[in-house]
Amino acid sequence: MTAATQAPALRSGWIRAALRLDPGGAGSPGEGGERAYSGVSCDSRTLKPGELFVALAGARHDAADFLPQAAARGAPGAIVRAGREDPALGMEYFPVADPLRALGDLAARSRRESGATVVAITGSSGKTTVKEMIACALSGSRRVYRTEGNYNSQVGLPLTILRAPPDADAWVLEVGASEPGEIARLAEIARPDHVVITTVGAAHLECFGDVHGVLREKMALAHGASGRGALIVGEEPAILADAARAHRPDAIVAGFGPGADFAPETYAVEADRIEFRRGGTRVALGVGGEHHLRDALIAAALAESLEVPSEAFARGLSRYEPLGLRGALRRIGRLTVLADCYNANPDSFRAAIAQTRALLPSRRRAVFAGSMLELGSQEAKAHREIGDEMRAAGFDVIAATGLFCDAPFDGVQGHALIRAEDPEAALRPFADALEGDEVVLVKGSRGARLERVIDELEARFGGGA
Repeated sequence: MTAATQAPALRSGWIRAALRLDPGGAGSPGEGGERAYSGVSCDSRTLKPGELFVALAGARHDAADFLPQAAARGAPGAIVRAGREDPALGMEYFPVADPLRALGDLAARSRRESGATVVAITGSSGKTTVKEMIACALSGSRRVYRTEGNYNSQVGLPLTILRAPPDADAWVLEVGASEPGEIARLAEIARPDHVVITTVGAAHLECFGDVHGVLREKMALAHGASGRGALIVGEEPAILADAARAHRPDAIVAGFGPGADFAPETYAVEADRIEFRRGGTRVALGVGGEHHLRDALIAAALAESLEVPSEAFARGLSRYEPLGLRGALRRIGRLTVLADCYNANPDSFRAAIAQTRALLPSRRRAVFAGSMLELGSQEAKAHREIGDEMRAAGFDVIAATGLFCDAPFDGVQGHALIRAEDPEAALRPFADALEGDEVVLVKGSRGARLERVIDELEARFGGGA
């Protein structure tokens, strides 16, 4: 079941209480009184009439500069940094020291007053996939509301909570971080009952330093949980399982390795599907690769901890489909394309390479590689190592773009190797090097904008049969 999409209205007094403002504070000149807000927006360009405008203030920009535009679009009031009110606009103002903090405080109060069960998911990779799988697994027995896309930041998570419909009895929330301390704050806001940590790996190392720094940040979600529900983690790497069990001896490690607490009795992994059996129930999904099997086991473990019958979560998981270009398998003419354009770190790249190698082994294989971003001091080493893995995998065509451009690719002979710092420059040479029936991996961080590669392949090969 999917919850309705209409969030409850927010009223002036409720907002002032959440922000610890004087309940008798003035509204717009000459009006005052309670106002009702149909929602919350941080963007004056997309704000809908009746929404509260949160004027986020950064080091160089202050959205209070756009109060006239917000008023013109029908915002009755705004949260602003104290001193930035504009009485001439006739808006109700909620002056605060930090509008971002205030946005989180609104969401925190909304969460405290909700009776929903909250599941929060984080991890270096796979969190959006697991979030969608969990929503599918719970859909037969709960009215589920989940994070849209990857709205998992200090802005995105509060907006997600504030938009939750009142009839939802399960919230499935994604939690992300790019700087130390962010997850602790998001846990304070979301106060999850159940926590899922998919994996920890080399991601955002420019801020976290190393994998142990990533682990500390991700575990902050477990430390900030209510303690009433389950803590479920993936089986890789081992330091994640160790940390989870040290925090809570009853933590559940999900996977298919020997150390897993929640493991299948049997399983099968193919390039375009996975299947496992547990307790006599068969669970099958139309996505391939061992990483997707691990993700599905995490989702099943969470569903079981919520006492969802195995037959029900099996039906729900069977309906899972990749969101956007996140590990999506697409047919473009006679090409088979594995498109993964939203996340890239060494672990997820290795998983994608392995999945590509398993697809149609008799076909030629090609890879369009975009940068793995935010790896800090490990950046050059990580790109060299993944470049070596691409070479060893025997790709017939390799487009090394962005930070891969400097990887040596030693020993690549008899294959097409295209180097271009700007992915745009490699699009046509890459398509020219294809015969039209290859298995193609397109993989890179979101900042590489590799959806352009998919567009080029569609234009060049999409008309074929």
